[in-house]
Amino acid sequence: MRNSNYKFDWNVIEKYWPEILKGLIITIQISLVGMVFSILLGICLANGKLSTNLLIVRISTSITELFKSIPLFVLLFWIYYGFSLKFNFALTEFQAGALALGLTGGAYMAEVFRAGLLAVPIGQLEAAYAIGLSKMQSSILIIYPQAIRIIIPPMVNIYIGLLKGATIVSVIGVSDMIYVARYVSLETFAPFELYSLAGIIFISLTLSISGFVYFLERKLGRSKVDG
Repeated sequence: MRNSNYKFDWNVIEKYWPEILKGLIITIQISLVGMVFSILLGICLANGKLSTNLLIVRISTSITELFKSIPLFVLLFWIYYGFSLKFNFALTEFQAGALALGLTGGAYMAEVFRAGLLAVPIGQLEAAYAIGLSKMQSSILIIYPQAIRIIIPPMVNIYIGLLKGATIVSVIGVSDMIYVARYVSLETFAPFELYSLAGIIFISLTLSISGFVYFLERKLGRSKVDG
């Protein structure tokens, strides 16, 4: 039954907000590690999908679609428990969480990198070859610097998705913000206050990042016009 006499307990917020912030640090750390892996995987898959080798294209496309189709929650359990069951070693909770985020994010990052690379006029690559640059030199010096203007805004949006997805890692014991909120709520019997605090922190963080993306898009767009 709903308790009409319920009053929000601000004392719980005042007492436990430092613990929630410690959990937030873990959430940010695991999402950043996952993001780094996402970028590396995304670059590999994007280049594979743009390859002239049909087999590499099919393999890269299959990997991309596979990890886009697997729910993060399921992938997290497969990695965390699957490694210990199949192999002679087990990943830590943090490693499993970061890997799951990286595989999921990498699949979406592949599409971002692919779109960014395709947006660079083919004439730029032909001009690079004409002055004697190799394919790798052309990519590093000519193609990627131009593609980065297109890539960065959606890449940051993918990070926001990973940051929110990182809340799931608490189910395997990672001491992130949601894990701390749940643990403390069992002691204080104040889940509403603690989850509300966690929610407000998340909203503030994601809105700040979204604002940064908006600023970045305008700045990069203006630079492109000026250029």
